[in-house]
Amino acid sequence: MIIAAPRWFSDGVFHGPVALRMEAGRIAEILEPAVRADVTLTNGFLSPGMIDLHNNGAFGVDCATASTKEWGQYISGLAACGVTSVMPTFITAPLADLQGSAARLADAMPRHGAILGLHLEGPFLAPFRCGAHRRDWLLEPDAGQVDGVLSGALGQVLRLITLAPELPGAPAAITRLAAAGVVVALGHTDATATQMRAGVDAGARLVTHVFNAQSALHHRAPGAPGVALTDERLFPCLIADGVHVDPLLLKLAFAANERAIAVTDSIVLAGLEPGARRDFGGAEAVLERAVGVRADGTLAGAGITLDEGVRRLIAAGVAPRVALAAATNRPAAALELSARGRIAPGCRADVIWWGDDFTVRQVWTGNAASAPSRPVRGTEFARPEMADLEARPSLEIVELFLAQEAVAQRALGAVAAPLAALADAVAARMCAGGRLFYAGAGTSGRLALLDAVECGPTFGMEGMIIPLLAGGEQAFIRAAEGAEDDAAAALEVLAAHGFGAGDALVGIAASGATPFTLAALRQARAQGALTGAIVNNPASPMETVDFCLCIASGPEVIAGSTRLSAGSAQKTALNILSSLVMIRLGRTYGPYMVDMRASNQKLRGRALRMVMEITQAEREAADLALKACDMHVKTAALMLLRGLPAPLAAEVLDRARGSLRRALDLRRDEEDDQQACDHRPGGG
Repeated sequence: MIIAAPRWFSDGVFHGPVALRMEAGRIAEILEPAVRADVTLTNGFLSPGMIDLHNNGAFGVDCATASTKEWGQYISGLAACGVTSVMPTFITAPLADLQGSAARLADAMPRHGAILGLHLEGPFLAPFRCGAHRRDWLLEPDAGQVDGVLSGALGQVLRLITLAPELPGAPAAITRLAAAGVVVALGHTDATATQMRAGVDAGARLVTHVFNAQSALHHRAPGAPGVALTDERLFPCLIADGVHVDPLLLKLAFAANERAIAVTDSIVLAGLEPGARRDFGGAEAVLERAVGVRADGTLAGAGITLDEGVRRLIAAGVAPRVALAAATNRPAAALELSARGRIAPGCRADVIWWGDDFTVRQVWTGNAASAPSRPVRGTEFARPEMADLEARPSLEIVELFLAQEAVAQRALGAVAAPLAALADAVAARMCAGGRLFYAGAGTSGRLALLDAVECGPTFGMEGMIIPLLAGGEQAFIRAAEGAEDDAAAALEVLAAHGFGAGDALVGIAASGATPFTLAALRQARAQGALTGAIVNNPASPMETVDFCLCIASGPEVIAGSTRLSAGSAQKTALNILSSLVMIRLGRTYGPYMVDMRASNQKLRGRALRMVMEITQAEREAADLALKACDMHVKTAALMLLRGLPAPLAAEVLDRARGSLRRALDLRRDEEDDQQACDHRPGGG
């Protein structure tokens, strides 16, 4: 299978267009994008599958108790979120229980290639930094206890263990575990910087959830975080939910350390509805604001998946290339996984298609497309972190709305090229006598109608931009929600306007699947007209048009409310589209709307100011010129700049196809020709 995409990411770097050939579950070849592909993506980018090194469970599945069926549910759910490699994590429990959990994991591993082995978080933890772990189950890492975790099913699956380096016997235990092929992470620790370094000297390579459940960072006592972020032998792992670690500190940590890894530390509650309750590690936890919380308020683990962690890191100010590297090649390097976390020949064919808003659109694992366990995030998706929206302070809610608007406006940047191409194509049709039609329903249709109506007086283009609003113009004032399903009405209104092959039609729909809009576009294509689309969700039926603008604005603060950031992005796109078309049609001169219809006192004053600024004429002269040409700004400007009477100025503008700039150039050429004629022998 060959997948082509406009961009790809690997090893911390974004690259341009690419085609990937995948065979037998591996990436076989990186090709030039011009090859014939089985799947051709028009937006977003490809990256390696993500690797989560600290994941206790998700989607109602606890890794420590998972059944055969639940392992499948867990792995497929993670795959749909772009996590194609995972280190299931068991927290502290009695050794006999851990052996039973390990036996079930050992049974699951041959069936699920995404499972890397076991991350055992405990039982060798500091009692006063145990967090959500039961203190009465903690142990010291003496030789006998280390024998216990290296024997039986535990010894078969154990790949990573977290322990506190200051415990009695810890350095010797670290050395022994490392010699047995187990990667050691330092965590749940009250260690000093000296004790942390001793752990690293003994063979530790990672630090578990930096800042959480460990000694504090102090300017004279750097503690565990100070060593984690500065010792070049360590890979520091940070929980990327923005709750366990403040976003400001996340930004600082990822800027300070190029080996920093993003993890979720997710638990059984991740992916469930807010307020869900489950047993985790011997006590109940409840999901609040995308975090698992114990009854006493202790954080028990995260409620997000790693794709959401990447988005939260980016929102915190971490560069996208750093956030993606922290979830792909860096964890692979920490565990020396040479065939994962990268896009390169020979690597596993674990590939994510990301939208430009950093939502996961599709995932391939070993050449197979994952079946999403939940809907892909789009404008309709309810953001779980908004579960307590109405309980938040008003200023915080305002800031949430503004942040989402900023995301939507940034997404517009990804469609700049197709937007420019669509505008040029529309302008060419209109230059040849065609018209521009908009088709939409609800918010999208009202925005289209507003743009079309305002272009009339602004650019003197009445009747040339025609909005088709589902339910008719009366739906602008009173919602007619059922009208969006009336495909026949779209065909009728096109016919009523005499729509033809010389016209252009742009459909607008956040979902990209509105029946009214789709029907109008299909009919326009069937008639040979130019077609364009403005949508906010990927992989929609409307992408089959000549020019598709997929503005990946992402889920709204209030789920499904298109009038919010999706609508803002649509309005901006429509504003730019119509304005650029008008510029190409000569309806502007520099920043001036020189075809404006001066229909009231305010606009007559604006017309006068424009003529004065363009020509540098005095007020009286500008006023007389405007009155002589029925207040037409560009005619008055040409009269004053070239000393022409109104009828001749209008004639020159007509020859220049309505462009004041071309008219000025045309008139200058004519004057030069006349002067040359006057200087010829016999010229008079």
